[in-house]
Amino acid sequence: VIAKFAGESFTEGEFRDEMSKLSRRARGALSDAERRRQFVDNYVLSRLIYKKGVEKRFDTDAEVLKQLEDLKRRLVIQRVMQEQQTAPVDDAEVQGYYDAHSAEFATDRVKASHILVIDEAVAKDLLAKLRKDPSQFENLAKEHSIDKANAEKGGDLGFFGRGRMVKEFEEAAFGLGSDGELSEVVHTRFGYHIIKRTGREEGKIKPFDEVKNQIRIRLINDKRRQRTEEFLTALKTEAGYEVDMDVLAAVPLDDLPEPEQAEDLPAGH
Repeated sequence: VIAKFAGESFTEGEFRDEMSKLSRRARGALSDAERRRQFVDNYVLSRLIYKKGVEKRFDTDAEVLKQLEDLKRRLVIQRVMQEQQTAPVDDAEVQGYYDAHSAEFATDRVKASHILVIDEAVAKDLLAKLRKDPSQFENLAKEHSIDKANAEKGGDLGFFGRGRMVKEFEEAAFGLGSDGELSEVVHTRFGYHIIKRTGREEGKIKPFDEVKNQIRIRLINDKRRQRTEEFLTALKTEAGYEVDMDVLAAVPLDDLPEPEQAEDLPAGH
């Protein structure tokens, strides 16, 4: 027994259980005897405060019970979703991906310039002008591109290898066949791009052993994402899930009181 209080005790085993919940770094900070004493003080005080709350019947308070139910719901959801994260990938799958996508592991570098705008119509209009007169690229980049870090350089991004840019941009840039060639309008999460290739350096294919772990992680993540999406789609289908968008849009929200602890939107929104 380490400590006694209100007819109860705090044992060595309970202390070790509490320590097991802490990170190695946090446990290291409790190597000093006085710090351990402070930890035990805080633990015992939390038990005594809880006991006082039970005496006041706060444990049966409707709001407390609601929050407990909310927490239980979240923990159960977390456990269900963790089941969807099992996605083993064997060596044959990794080798197969490497054989089919060897170009992804080339050390080629491409040099490109781009014009980035928010509006797709503006991007299409700029591309039409450039098709007629490609020499306008630098001036149009300086005038219209929202990528200010490169706009003053005529949109010049310099040389970059694979894995440096977002997927859509990379595929378009490396897909250009010759210097001076313009891409179609490319949409990424940053906006709408027009890309001009200005150079290329050929490289070699990285050996399999150098990239196999990278491929395995990618395939595991892809499998997890696919499995989760299929699971969620099946849940909604089996439940006959339907949404009346007219009713949803008409629900008033402005008159709701401000909660004591406001929550963020759920993930994915």
